[in-house]
Amino acid sequence: MSLLNPVLLPPKVKAYLSQGERFIKWDDETTVASPVILRVDPKGYYLYWTYQSKEMEFLDITSIRDTRFGKFAKMPKSQKLRDVFNMDFPDNSFLLKTLTVVSGPDMVDLTFHNFVSYKENVGKAWAEDVLALVKHPLTANASRSTFLDKILVKLKMQLNSEGKIPVKNFFQMFPADRKRVEAALSACHLPKGKPGGAR
Repeated sequence: MSLLNPVLLPPKVKAYLSQGERFIKWDDETTVASPVILRVDPKGYYLYWTYQSKEMEFLDITSIRDTRFGKFAKMPKSQKLRDVFNMDFPDNSFLLKTLTVVSGPDMVDLTFHNFVSYKENVGKAWAEDVLALVKHPLTANASRSTFLDKILVKLKMQLNSEGKIPVKNFFQMFPADRKRVEAALSACHLPKGKPGGAR
């Protein structure tokens, strides 16, 4: 790369982020703690987690406002969750395992996604490397083709047991344009009306 003709390359997703890590996702309001596998897709578009039921939740990297670990991460207020993580024991290593991902449409309306790893200092590495993806200049200034690629990446990650994209996923991706989605599926000779149908 020449200094006279600099090229901004897309963000690099570290291999361990794509391979995933086991965490426990917890929520103070519902006092639920669930084991999940946390991952970032290879192109760095989504932070997502998979529950044991195979259900996935996605968080667009562009919606992340901050990542926190250690004493800066959220701490459970619920005694039930504190007991789950043995937080009140003197030699507890909870702080070394925490990760909180803060997301939202702005800096006021925020959602906190709380995770605890099974190993120490994993949360720190995840917090730093996910934030590096968030802060990359091309993340906030993506091209139109990148937005189309993001849609394709998300649809491909939600394949059913037969390796096909469920039709309902197209409608969930474009909820305001149901008629246009039906017309596009019809034009491609794909099923459009069956909720269980797949591409």
